[in-house]
Amino acid sequence: MTGTTKAKPTKAGPTKPRMYKKDDPEMPEEFRQFMIKLLKYAHVENNGNPHYKQLVAEIAYAGLRHAPSGREMMIEAEIIKQEVSHGELVADIIRSLGEDPYNDKPVGQYAFKIPLACWCDVAWFHMLIDRVGLYVGIEWLGSTYEPLARVSDRLEKDEIFHATSGFKYLQEIVKDRDGRAEAQDLLHKWWPAALDMFGRSTSKNSEIYVKWGIKRKSNEELRQQYIAETVPLIEQLGLEVPDHLANRRFL
Repeated sequence: MTGTTKAKPTKAGPTKPRMYKKDDPEMPEEFRQFMIKLLKYAHVENNGNPHYKQLVAEIAYAGLRHAPSGREMMIEAEIIKQEVSHGELVADIIRSLGEDPYNDKPVGQYAFKIPLACWCDVAWFHMLIDRVGLYVGIEWLGSTYEPLARVSDRLEKDEIFHATSGFKYLQEIVKDRDGRAEAQDLLHKWWPAALDMFGRSTSKNSEIYVKWGIKRKSNEELRQQYIAETVPLIEQLGLEVPDHLANRRFL
């Protein structure tokens, strides 16, 4: 006689957050407010913020001024064109939430205040700081706000172009001893700034973003993914990666 086993009860998985469209009457107010908080105040790309316009102008000036040849100038011009386009896309999405995109508060992340004093600074800015934007874009691929999800693929592809351009610039820079020494020295200021851009690990807002499906991962999860995938690129350049906690401001 064979025995029978009772089926074990299965636990229901977490409910997947639903997607909301523009003017969705069922959109919770907390969801709308956190979308506005993310795009208008936390995210840098917004043409409704005059400080973002100033930042783009500074990147354009540095990129075109320090570019070693016309080829790099053309790449920098394309990057700036895309940055302006991103700012307008985000401003339009903020408007779709019934909010004026105008925001005169300075850009919060200190990485954007580091002077781009030379071509190597420009290269690190694209490789490390724009690369953070790539991780934000990947998060938005599954956004629960339909207008943002619709443009996230384009934003991701553009940020890949920006970050890859920076890496290629650095491949040329490190070919000689002086360039390699300069890149190593400047990495000590750009690496902590890049890691701090993900925000505090203890952020309560991060938990709410994940709850609504606005983000899929916490600040610290994204930061660790960034570290794991970016460190090998820095090592490919023949450079030493700084301690991940050195000179950090937001842990």
